[in-house]
Amino acid sequence: MSTLISLSDAKARLSEVVRSVRTRGEDAVITVDGEPAVRLVAVHPGPRALTPAEAAGFRALLGGLTRIVRPGTEFDAVDLVSEGRR
Repeated sequence: MSTLISLSDAKARLSEVVRSVRTRGEDAVITVDGEPAVRLVAVHPGPRALTPAEAAGFRALLGGLTRIVRPGTEFDAVDLVSEGRR
């Protein structure tokens, strides 16, 4: 759902309108002489870079996975589940 706002109101309250669009995620349509003219929409940023602490945590997690003992032979997970094993 879009919020309609006149051009004169948008000019007077642009900072407020932009903050509202960003936080609520709703579009704002700016009107000129009562007719829709433009739509103001929030830009969704891409993924952020990991912090050094997050990267270290993932490295530790991945390092721990190498210590998991794996069966020496192939197995069928469906058979194990039907046998009541996990």
